[in-house]
Amino acid sequence: SQPGTMSSLYTVALCVVSAAHLLFGLGNLLKVPPYDPASFMVAGKPGTGDTPMEKLLEAVFGGWYTSSIIGVLVAYFYGSSSTLSSTLVCPLIYHILSSCVAVLFLEKWNVCNKAKTSAAMIGGFHFLMSLLFGYLYSVT
Repeated sequence: SQPGTMSSLYTVALCVVSAAHLLFGLGNLLKVPPYDPASFMVAGKPGTGDTPMEKLLEAVFGGWYTSSIIGVLVAYFYGSSSTLSSTLVCPLIYHILSSCVAVLFLEKWNVCNKAKTSAAMIGGFHFLMSLLFGYLYSVT
């Protein structure tokens, strides 16, 4: 059965993760805000989006964030609860792992442009996404 009668908290959680994924994913694909290559350091300088590695990262971010949430939304609107649960696992695991990477490694790697972002901000975003995807998974 479709979770069409879920609580408003469920709806808010689904809308937040959907909006975040679509904005970040499409931003990277279309090079529009919130896309900002200067958020990351490349060879000790703020990124410009011009190096091959930055272009690869943009494509991976864009593809991952849009495709992962599109699967969730298709399952929400057209699938069963078990199908929806299955689609929530991958972004949940991704955000848990990304939270750990942010806490354990981003400062050491010096990849954050401190004028734009920080490991704590990135970790906080992924932690919030982990909580929301975890909640969605647990009640679906």
